Amino acid sequence: MRRWIKRLVIAGTVGLVLFLAIGVSYEQWSRAAVQRALPPPGESVDIGEVRLHLRCAGEGSPTVVLEAGTGPAASIVWTDVQPSIAEFARVCSYDRAGLMWSDQASGPRDSRRIATELHALLSAADVPPPYVLVGHSIGGVHIRVFTHRFPDEVVGLVFVDSSHPDHWRRFPPELARLMRLPARARFLGPLLAQTGVLRLSGGLALGKLPPDVAAVTNAYLPHSVPTLLAESEAQEESMSQAREAGALDSLPLIVLSAGRDPKTPLQAQFRAVWAELQEELASLSSNVDHRVVEDSDHFIQFDAPEAVIAAVRDVVMAVRTGSSVSEAAGRASLKEPKKPAIP
Repeated sequence: MRRWIKRLVIAGTVGLVLFLAIGVSYEQWSRAAVQRALPPPGESVDIGEVRLHLRCAGEGSPTVVLEAGTGPAASIVWTDVQPSIAEFARVCSYDRAGLMWSDQASGPRDSRRIATELHALLSAADVPPPYVLVGHSIGGVHIRVFTHRFPDEVVGLVFVDSSHPDHWRRFPPELARLMRLPARARFLGPLLAQTGVLRLSGGLALGKLPPDVAAVTNAYLPHSVPTLLAESEAQEESMSQAREAGALDSLPLIVLSAGRDPKTPLQAQFRAVWAELQEELASLSSNVDHRVVEDSDHFIQFDAPEAVIAAVRDVVMAVRTGSSVSEAAGRASLKEPKKPAIP
């Protein structure tokens, strides 16, 4: 009996090792195939340790830099807004290290590290300041830290339903628990990604993203998973860094907040706290315009891209004319002046 048990254990071990070897080989072959079929739309820029994917278009100062929120889609969440912004300013989107078309990087994935890498990317790609930074979700936290680290280079900001540094503290415990990444995902995620299981399963149900964006995102998802988990692990530290960044004085700021009516009691509970946090973000600057985008959820850039485009346009105009964002709103022309007024 013991002999048969021993044989079964050996056979099972060999089978598991063989399964993992086949899975890893399949995943590596698939990643190479994906890179051939879906090459990066921008350029790969060497910043030293890694190469980051950057996509720029348009002309005109200040340069608009788009920072995505948490999630595997990275730069392509700006697909519906970047071309229109490029009509009145130079605009750049990018993939943070480890996401989509960018190389994996070692070390923590907190806001300070992300801001440092973004600054190195812009410098290496010859994208000089001044910058108007646009941050969606946790991207709003990242651009606050960037602004604090490089204050002389940032002349305006747009928060797109941005995270607040205190939201984990302010949400009711049961709601915060539902929103946090399950502990088992931190172990299973990399394993499923490296062995091809995640790819064979079809990836994630990315219902908030348009089908074409979701398809490309899922194709690169196994590559992005380790960084998604690392960024999630570093969120508390990122929030702390944003709190240390403090206020924005009179820096031009537009805060866009999702305004779709909640459909469940849990959504209503979330929205009530979120609305308070958005009002507090709008108090960071004395030169601010807070806009609630009706019938839009968290991804305002997909639900109401025109709202994001208008917000960026108004901040750019405020910078070029030296006016307030309220005064700049609704101006008809955004042609680049010969000598833009940069405060």
